[in-house]
Amino acid sequence: MKIKVEPFERMRRFEYIVPLIYISLLIIGIFMVRTATYGEYIEDNYYKQIIFSILGIVVFFFTYFLKERILKSIIPHLYGITLLLLIYVLFFERARYGARRWIRIGPVGIQPSHLFLIFTLIILAKYLSEKNKKAYYILSFTTLIGLALIFKQPDLGMTLFTFTLWFLLTYVSGQHEKTWKTSLFLMLFSMPFAFYFMKDYQRARIIGFLFPEKNAAGVAYNTLQAVKAIGSGGLFGKGYLNGFMNLSNFVPEDHNDFITAVIGEELGFLGIILIIFLYGLLIYRLYIYAQKTERKFWKYIYFGTIVIIYLHVYENIGMNLGIMPVTGVPLPLISYGGSQIITFSFLLGLVTKGIATTEMFTENNYLDNE
Repeated sequence: MKIKVEPFERMRRFEYIVPLIYISLLIIGIFMVRTATYGEYIEDNYYKQIIFSILGIVVFFFTYFLKERILKSIIPHLYGITLLLLIYVLFFERARYGARRWIRIGPVGIQPSHLFLIFTLIILAKYLSEKNKKAYYILSFTTLIGLALIFKQPDLGMTLFTFTLWFLLTYVSGQHEKTWKTSLFLMLFSMPFAFYFMKDYQRARIIGFLFPEKNAAGVAYNTLQAVKAIGSGGLFGKGYLNGFMNLSNFVPEDHNDFITAVIGEELGFLGIILIIFLYGLLIYRLYIYAQKTERKFWKYIYFGTIVIIYLHVYENIGMNLGIMPVTGVPLPLISYGGSQIITFSFLLGLVTKGIATTEMFTENNYLDNE
């Protein structure tokens, strides 16, 4: 026997573990940005991080209460606007640190590439779940344009992340086999040639990653200092606000790309294990729900979120340990920055909503009542 589930009943179960992990990561981020900027001219970034976190929480709950049908109706427009922003930032924004990635709105910088990654996930999940071939191929073409724009900024990490997301979601869907096989071949074939289209500093980072000892005073300096800081923390760390390498500014960009080094020095190996555990638990929860749900749209959303979180965490911690090249990828919700906090808040608010609306219910909003 099947019982019709009324609309007001659909949100009655709230997934509390994902929000708890989300809040925990935000709190850790605030404290880590505090110690990473302590006594420096950028010390006010600590207060900005608090504001970003509050805005992130607002975005999280706004997304949680956003109706699915409204999300699906506006996502093509959001995707299109973000594609235009990628064009705008490339041609009309001033370069910072050798790259054109940010749109400045007062004191806040927004990276359209972060938004493009998230909106690509949602619109791809929509068209794959609907098995809309025409829309899928149009989307794939525009995503290719977006990849070219992001690569040109340049932002190699986000270029690879967006392609990986598109590829894995297409593969998991079981659709368009010729498309993903051809795309994978072309991607692998073009990678050696892409080296020559990179900026000088990007090539230098790859060379520094491959031969760090020969570039210890140059492009490999940040990574080697991060490794030293993490190693000096030992098992338990030197204590909060007691990291010598952190407070002495031996690790550049330690409030952003290299915040893992601060965690390792001051909180030790156990501190790094704690954040890995939190990310791992988050990924595990999403994997469980991806297996349970019968709704393809949410299955793809969960899987895509797993891919995005895993890639960010692995790359950030990896480049701090010297096992991955430096690409400027932040540690989700912990590194300093409003753009990444807002985008991950939106993403986790979305999956929390998905869990609440689909955990107990089937594709047609019916419950089994044996």
